[in-house]
Amino acid sequence: MKNKFAAALLAGTSLLSMATPSLVLADTYPSRAISFIVPYPPGGGTDISARLLTDKLAKSSGWNFIVENKPGAAGSIGLAYLLRQKSDGHALAMGQTSNMTINPNMNKDISYDTLKDFSLISVVASQPVVIVVAENSPYTQFTDLIQDAQSGKSVTMGTPGIGTVSHLAMEYLGQLSGAKIRHIPYPGATQAITEAMGGHLGFVATSLPSALSHIRAGSVRPLAVTSKERSHALPDVPTIAELGYENFDVNEWKAVIGPSNMDTDTIAMLNEAVRSALQDPELIEAFEREGSTVVGNSPEAFAEMLNEEYPRWQRVLQEANITKK
Repeated sequence: MKNKFAAALLAGTSLLSMATPSLVLADTYPSRAISFIVPYPPGGGTDISARLLTDKLAKSSGWNFIVENKPGAAGSIGLAYLLRQKSDGHALAMGQTSNMTINPNMNKDISYDTLKDFSLISVVASQPVVIVVAENSPYTQFTDLIQDAQSGKSVTMGTPGIGTVSHLAMEYLGQLSGAKIRHIPYPGATQAITEAMGGHLGFVATSLPSALSHIRAGSVRPLAVTSKERSHALPDVPTIAELGYENFDVNEWKAVIGPSNMDTDTIAMLNEAVRSALQDPELIEAFEREGSTVVGNSPEAFAEMLNEEYPRWQRVLQEANITKK
Protein backbone atom coordinates (compact mmCIF):
# COMPACT_ATOMS: atom_id res chain seq x y z
CA MET A 1 0.00 0.00 0.00
CA LYS A 2 2.81 2.38 0.95
CA ASN A 3 4.55 1.74 -2.38
CA LYS A 4 1.31 2.38 -4.30
CA PHE A 5 0.78 5.67 -2.43
CA ALA A 6 4.35 6.78 -3.15
CA ALA A 7 3.98 5.91 -6.82
CA ALA A 8 0.69 7.81 -7.07
CA LEU A 9 2.17 10.83 -5.31
CA LEU A 10 5.17 10.81 -7.64
CA ALA A 11 2.94 10.54 -10.69
CA GLY A 12 0.73 13.38 -9.46
CA THR A 13 3.76 15.58 -8.85
CA SER A 14 5.06 14.86 -12.34
CA LEU A 15 1.70 15.67 -13.91
CA LEU A 16 1.43 18.89 -11.93
CA SER A 17 4.86 20.07 -13.02
CA MET A 18 4.04 19.33 -16.64
CA ALA A 19 0.59 20.92 -16.51
CA THR A 20 1.56 24.17 -14.83
CA PRO A 21 4.84 25.43 -16.30
CA SER A 22 3.63 29.02 -15.95
CA LEU A 23 3.34 28.57 -12.18
CA VAL A 24 6.92 27.39 -12.00
CA LEU A 25 7.98 30.22 -14.30
CA ALA A 26 6.15 32.74 -12.13
CA ASP A 27 8.48 31.88 -9.26
CA THR A 28 11.60 32.55 -11.31
CA TYR A 29 10.65 35.25 -13.84
CA PRO A 30 11.66 37.97 -13.90
CA SER A 31 14.84 37.44 -11.93
CA ARG A 32 15.97 41.05 -12.43
CA ALA A 33 14.77 44.32 -13.92
CA ILE A 34 13.33 44.13 -17.44
CA SER A 35 14.95 46.41 -19.99
CA PHE A 36 12.29 48.05 -22.16
CA ILE A 37 13.88 49.50 -25.29
CA VAL A 38 12.30 52.52 -26.95
CA PRO A 39 13.77 52.94 -30.45
CA TYR A 40 13.05 56.68 -30.48
CA PRO A 41 14.16 59.74 -28.45
CA PRO A 42 12.70 60.61 -25.03
CA GLY A 43 9.51 62.66 -25.03
CA GLY A 44 8.07 61.41 -28.31
CA GLY A 45 4.84 59.48 -28.79
CA THR A 46 6.47 56.05 -28.63
CA ASP A 47 8.44 56.98 -25.51
CA ILE A 48 5.32 58.28 -23.76
CA SER A 49 3.35 55.14 -24.67
CA ALA A 50 6.15 52.88 -23.44
CA ARG A 51 6.39 54.69 -20.11
CA LEU A 52 2.63 54.66 -19.60
CA LEU A 53 2.58 50.91 -20.20
CA THR A 54 5.63 50.00 -18.12
CA ASP A 55 4.45 52.15 -15.21
CA LYS A 56 1.13 50.32 -15.19
CA LEU A 57 2.84 46.92 -15.55
CA ALA A 58 5.18 47.72 -12.67
CA LYS A 59 2.25 48.62 -10.42
CA SER A 60 0.11 45.62 -11.39
CA SER A 61 2.82 42.94 -11.45
CA GLY A 62 5.50 44.24 -9.13
CA TRP A 63 8.10 43.84 -11.87
CA ASN A 64 10.83 46.43 -12.33
CA PHE A 65 11.38 48.08 -15.72
CA ILE A 66 14.23 50.19 -17.02
CA VAL A 67 13.24 52.21 -20.09
CA GLU A 68 16.18 52.59 -22.46
CA ASN A 69 15.99 55.02 -25.39
CA LYS A 70 17.97 53.74 -28.39
CA PRO A 71 17.03 56.13 -31.23
CA GLY A 72 18.34 56.22 -34.76
CA ALA A 73 17.63 55.11 -38.34
CA ALA A 74 13.89 55.73 -37.96
CA GLY A 75 13.60 53.26 -35.10
CA SER A 76 15.68 50.47 -36.62
CA ILE A 77 18.77 50.84 -34.42
CA GLY A 78 16.77 50.07 -31.30
CA LEU A 79 15.33 46.90 -32.80
CA ALA A 80 18.76 45.73 -33.96
CA TYR A 81 19.97 46.33 -30.39
CA LEU A 82 17.09 44.25 -29.03
CA LEU A 83 18.14 41.28 -31.15
CA ARG A 84 21.58 41.30 -29.53
CA GLN A 85 20.02 40.70 -26.09
CA LYS A 86 19.29 37.34 -24.46
CA SER A 87 15.93 35.78 -25.28
CA ASP A 88 15.05 35.22 -21.62
CA GLY A 89 12.31 37.87 -21.37
CA HIS A 90 14.49 40.46 -19.66
CA ALA A 91 14.79 42.59 -22.81
CA LEU A 92 11.69 43.88 -24.61
CA ALA A 93 11.04 46.73 -27.02
CA MET A 94 8.31 48.80 -28.59
CA GLY A 95 8.01 47.92 -32.24
CA GLN A 96 5.67 49.73 -34.59
CA THR A 97 4.46 50.10 -38.14
CA SER A 98 7.46 52.07 -39.38
CA ASN A 99 10.36 50.12 -37.90
CA MET A 100 8.80 46.67 -38.45
CA THR A 101 7.02 46.91 -41.80
CA ILE A 102 8.14 50.04 -43.68
CA ASN A 103 11.82 50.63 -42.90
CA PRO A 104 12.91 47.05 -43.72
CA ASN A 105 11.36 47.49 -47.18
CA MET A 106 13.10 50.85 -47.73
CA ASN A 107 16.56 50.43 -46.28
CA LYS A 108 18.88 47.66 -47.46
CA ASP A 109 21.18 48.24 -44.46
CA ILE A 110 18.58 46.98 -41.98
CA SER A 111 19.86 43.64 -40.76
CA TYR A 112 16.75 42.10 -39.23
CA ASP A 113 13.98 40.07 -40.83
CA THR A 114 10.74 41.31 -39.30
CA LEU A 115 8.81 38.13 -40.01
CA LYS A 116 11.41 35.82 -38.46
CA ASP A 117 13.56 37.64 -35.93
CA PHE A 118 11.16 38.78 -33.20
CA SER A 119 9.04 37.20 -30.51
CA LEU A 120 5.62 38.83 -30.71
CA ILE A 121 3.96 39.70 -27.39
CA SER A 122 0.98 42.01 -28.08
CA VAL A 123 -0.11 45.06 -30.02
CA VAL A 124 -0.57 47.83 -27.47
CA ALA A 125 -2.48 50.56 -29.31
CA SER A 126 -3.15 51.99 -32.74
CA GLN A 127 -4.02 55.36 -34.20
CA PRO A 128 -5.14 56.51 -37.63
CA VAL A 129 -3.64 59.07 -39.93
CA VAL A 130 -5.81 62.19 -40.15
CA ILE A 131 -6.20 64.48 -43.16
CA VAL A 132 -6.43 68.14 -42.17
CA VAL A 133 -6.75 71.43 -44.05
CA ALA A 134 -6.46 75.05 -42.96
CA GLU A 135 -9.54 76.37 -41.22
CA ASN A 136 -10.24 78.68 -44.18
CA SER A 137 -9.54 76.06 -46.86
CA PRO A 138 -12.09 75.78 -49.67
CA TYR A 139 -12.13 72.04 -49.09
CA THR A 140 -14.87 70.96 -46.72
CA GLN A 141 -15.15 67.36 -47.98
CA PHE A 142 -12.29 64.96 -48.54
CA THR A 143 -14.04 63.62 -51.64
CA ASP A 144 -13.77 67.08 -53.27
CA LEU A 145 -10.04 67.15 -52.62
CA ILE A 146 -9.55 63.69 -54.14
CA GLN A 147 -11.71 64.55 -57.16
CA ASP A 148 -9.51 67.57 -57.86
CA ALA A 149 -6.41 65.38 -57.62
CA GLN A 150 -8.00 62.81 -59.95
CA SER A 151 -8.87 65.46 -62.52
CA GLY A 152 -5.32 66.74 -62.79
CA LYS A 153 -5.60 69.84 -60.63
CA SER A 154 -2.51 70.60 -58.57
CA VAL A 155 -3.00 69.38 -55.02
CA THR A 156 -0.09 69.51 -52.56
CA MET A 157 0.25 67.36 -49.47
CA GLY A 158 2.54 67.85 -46.48
CA THR A 159 3.63 64.94 -44.29
CA PRO A 160 6.18 64.38 -41.49
CA GLY A 161 8.57 62.82 -44.01
CA ILE A 162 9.21 60.30 -46.78
CA GLY A 163 8.36 56.76 -45.78
CA THR A 164 6.25 57.69 -42.78
CA VAL A 165 2.90 55.97 -42.31
CA SER A 166 1.24 59.30 -43.13
CA HIS A 167 3.06 59.54 -46.46
CA LEU A 168 2.49 55.92 -47.45
CA ALA A 169 -1.17 55.95 -46.44
CA MET A 170 -1.71 58.64 -49.08
CA GLU A 171 0.49 56.83 -51.61
CA TYR A 172 -1.70 53.79 -51.06
CA LEU A 173 -4.87 55.83 -51.55
CA GLY A 174 -3.42 57.39 -54.71
CA GLN A 175 -2.70 53.93 -56.08
CA LEU A 176 -6.28 52.86 -55.37
CA SER A 177 -7.96 56.04 -56.63
CA GLY A 178 -5.70 57.27 -59.41
CA ALA A 179 -5.33 60.62 -57.63
CA LYS A 180 -2.07 62.46 -58.36
CA ILE A 181 -0.93 64.37 -55.30
CA ARG A 182 2.35 66.29 -55.02
CA HIS A 183 4.10 65.22 -51.87
CA ILE A 184 6.11 67.76 -49.87
CA PRO A 185 7.91 66.10 -46.93
CA TYR A 186 8.76 68.04 -43.78
CA PRO A 187 11.04 67.25 -40.83
CA GLY A 188 7.97 66.79 -38.66
CA ALA A 189 4.23 67.23 -38.37
CA THR A 190 4.38 70.65 -36.71
CA GLN A 191 6.15 72.27 -39.66
CA ALA A 192 3.73 70.73 -42.16
CA ILE A 193 0.67 71.87 -40.21
CA THR A 194 2.09 75.39 -39.87
CA GLU A 195 2.59 75.53 -43.65
CA ALA A 196 -0.99 74.40 -44.25
CA MET A 197 -2.31 77.03 -41.83
CA GLY A 198 -0.39 79.63 -43.83
CA GLY A 199 -2.08 78.57 -47.05
CA HIS A 200 1.03 76.95 -48.56
CA LEU A 201 -0.32 73.38 -48.74
CA GLY A 202 -3.52 71.81 -49.97
CA PHE A 203 -3.67 69.47 -47.00
CA VAL A 204 -1.60 67.62 -44.42
CA ALA A 205 -1.61 63.91 -43.63
CA THR A 206 -0.23 63.15 -40.18
CA SER A 207 -0.75 60.96 -37.14
CA LEU A 208 -3.83 61.88 -35.14
CA PRO A 209 -1.93 62.72 -31.92
CA SER A 210 0.24 65.20 -33.85
CA ALA A 211 -2.81 67.09 -35.10
CA LEU A 212 -5.25 66.85 -32.21
CA SER A 213 -4.22 70.03 -30.39
CA HIS A 214 -4.50 72.04 -33.62
CA ILE A 215 -7.88 70.48 -34.41
CA ARG A 216 -9.16 71.25 -30.91
CA ALA A 217 -7.87 74.82 -31.20
CA GLY A 218 -9.74 75.25 -34.50
CA SER A 219 -6.66 76.18 -36.52
CA VAL A 220 -7.08 73.20 -38.86
CA ARG A 221 -10.12 71.24 -39.97
CA PRO A 222 -10.15 67.42 -40.15
CA LEU A 223 -11.65 65.91 -43.31
CA ALA A 224 -11.08 62.17 -42.86
CA VAL A 225 -9.26 59.48 -40.92
CA THR A 226 -7.62 56.39 -42.38
CA SER A 227 -8.85 53.74 -39.91
CA LYS A 228 -11.70 51.42 -40.86
CA GLU A 229 -13.74 52.63 -37.88
CA ARG A 230 -14.22 56.24 -36.85
CA SER A 231 -11.88 57.55 -34.19
CA HIS A 232 -13.33 58.05 -30.70
CA ALA A 233 -11.33 61.28 -30.58
CA LEU A 234 -13.07 62.59 -33.74
CA PRO A 235 -16.42 60.80 -33.87
CA ASP A 236 -17.89 63.23 -36.42
CA VAL A 237 -15.06 62.83 -38.92
CA PRO A 238 -15.67 60.18 -41.62
CA THR A 239 -13.29 57.39 -42.53
CA ILE A 240 -11.85 57.06 -46.03
CA ALA A 241 -13.58 53.67 -46.14
CA GLU A 242 -16.93 55.45 -45.73
CA LEU A 243 -16.10 57.77 -48.62
CA GLY A 244 -16.00 55.08 -51.29
CA TYR A 245 -12.86 53.01 -50.55
CA GLU A 246 -14.52 50.20 -48.64
CA ASN A 247 -11.46 48.19 -47.58
CA PHE A 248 -9.17 51.13 -46.85
CA ASP A 249 -7.75 50.69 -43.37
CA VAL A 250 -4.43 52.19 -42.29
CA ASN A 251 -3.29 52.55 -38.70
CA GLU A 252 -0.01 53.31 -37.04
CA TRP A 253 0.37 50.72 -34.30
CA LYS A 254 2.77 50.12 -31.41
CA ALA A 255 3.52 46.69 -29.98
CA VAL A 256 5.59 44.88 -27.37
CA ILE A 257 8.16 42.53 -28.89
CA GLY A 258 11.18 40.54 -27.74
CA PRO A 259 14.19 38.86 -29.33
CA SER A 260 13.58 35.73 -31.38
CA ASN A 261 13.18 32.30 -29.76
CA MET A 262 11.71 33.43 -26.47
CA ASP A 263 10.18 30.63 -24.41
CA THR A 264 6.45 30.22 -25.14
CA ASP A 265 5.58 30.30 -21.43
CA THR A 266 7.40 33.61 -20.99
CA ILE A 267 5.58 35.02 -24.02
CA ALA A 268 2.26 33.84 -22.60
CA MET A 269 2.98 35.39 -19.20
CA LEU A 270 4.01 38.71 -20.74
CA ASN A 271 1.00 38.72 -23.05
CA GLU A 272 -1.33 38.16 -20.11
CA ALA A 273 0.34 40.95 -18.13
CA VAL A 274 0.20 43.44 -21.02
CA ARG A 275 -3.41 42.67 -21.88
CA SER A 276 -4.43 42.96 -18.24
CA ALA A 277 -2.68 46.35 -17.93
CA LEU A 278 -4.44 47.58 -21.06
CA GLN A 279 -7.82 46.96 -19.43
CA ASP A 280 -7.07 49.56 -16.76
CA PRO A 281 -9.47 52.53 -17.20
CA GLU A 282 -6.78 55.10 -16.38
CA LEU A 283 -4.42 53.68 -18.99
CA ILE A 284 -7.20 53.49 -21.58
CA GLU A 285 -8.09 57.13 -20.88
CA ALA A 286 -4.43 58.18 -21.17
CA PHE A 287 -4.10 56.54 -24.60
CA GLU A 288 -7.44 57.92 -25.78
CA ARG A 289 -6.50 61.47 -24.77
CA GLU A 290 -3.75 61.41 -27.38
CA GLY A 291 -5.92 59.83 -30.07
CA SER A 292 -4.94 56.17 -29.73
CA THR A 293 -7.15 53.12 -29.34
CA VAL A 294 -6.01 50.36 -26.98
CA VAL A 295 -5.70 46.93 -28.64
CA GLY A 296 -4.18 44.18 -26.46
CA ASN A 297 -4.32 41.10 -28.67
CA SER A 298 -2.80 37.61 -28.64
CA PRO A 299 0.62 36.73 -30.10
CA GLU A 300 -1.22 34.77 -32.81
CA ALA A 301 -3.41 37.73 -33.76
CA PHE A 302 -0.35 39.98 -33.76
CA ALA A 303 1.45 37.57 -36.11
CA GLU A 304 -1.56 37.44 -38.43
CA MET A 305 -1.69 41.23 -38.61
CA LEU A 306 2.06 41.48 -39.24
CA ASN A 307 1.87 38.95 -42.05
CA GLU A 308 -0.73 41.17 -43.74
CA GLU A 309 0.94 44.53 -43.04
CA TYR A 310 4.46 43.65 -44.18
CA PRO A 311 3.63 42.66 -47.79
CA ARG A 312 1.10 45.47 -48.13
CA TRP A 313 3.69 48.16 -47.44
CA GLN A 314 6.19 46.30 -49.59
CA ARG A 315 3.78 46.57 -52.53
CA VAL A 316 2.98 50.24 -51.85
CA LEU A 317 6.68 51.13 -51.73
CA GLN A 318 7.41 49.23 -54.93
CA GLU A 319 4.56 50.90 -56.82
CA ALA A 320 5.66 54.30 -55.49
CA ASN A 321 9.18 53.50 -56.71
CA ILE A 322 10.55 53.99 -53.20
CA THR A 323 13.05 51.16 -53.27
CA LYS A 324 15.72 49.98 -50.88
CA LYS A 325 18.75 52.28 -50.77
